[in-house]
Amino acid sequence: MIPSLARTETLLGSEALARLQAATVLIVGLGAVGGACAEALARSGVGNLHLVDGDVFDVSNLNRQPFAATSTLGQSKAEVTCARLADIAPTCRPQGETRFITPENVEELLDRTHPDAVADACDDIPAKVALLATCHRREIPVCSSMGAARKLDPTALRVTDLSETQVCPLARNVRHALRALGITHGIRCVWSSEPARPMPPGTLGSYMPVTATAGLLLAADLLSTLGGIDH
Repeated sequence: MIPSLARTETLLGSEALARLQAATVLIVGLGAVGGACAEALARSGVGNLHLVDGDVFDVSNLNRQPFAATSTLGQSKAEVTCARLADIAPTCRPQGETRFITPENVEELLDRTHPDAVADACDDIPAKVALLATCHRREIPVCSSMGAARKLDPTALRVTDLSETQVCPLARNVRHALRALGITHGIRCVWSSEPARPMPPGTLGSYMPVTATAGLLLAADLLSTLGGIDH
């Protein structure tokens, strides 16, 4: 028994933990949702994480992003997250990549990383749609985060097929774009049934209880798939 994962193994069983230890997950986007997801996957026993984000931490991230700190401002999100996960999860082998995902590099990224599953916490709609469509075509399990900004109620978050989403403008845009590609079902996602709170023009409020919960739900769904875990 691995000491740092003893409590996880006690709950999940040795077979499920062995599957998680052998798994590779690609995480695209390492902000508030993706960062929480990455930490949960690492602490829960996933053996290989490939972390992709082209951004750096800035002061506006301090209110919600797990690895944002005054000491990491200006530093690569991928590099900081990679170092932090290696420190807190000794059985995890994280690899960080400071780059933005685009529709043009999705195929190359998946070819190179060979993920068993993908966590999508990307905000760029064309890149998000390309990633989801390619995973769907390749039959790679994927769970995608929809809009978490302008929300206050973490209990309104749900995990369903994208076709069941309501209210969320991001989910609607992604759903329509995928439908144009002939994809109507088969994309798992985390979304909120809470209507977005009104904000002054040019502002986008966010709240860690919601974004972190979304990230944990994203991780839980992938852990269930990879480990064969029944909730």
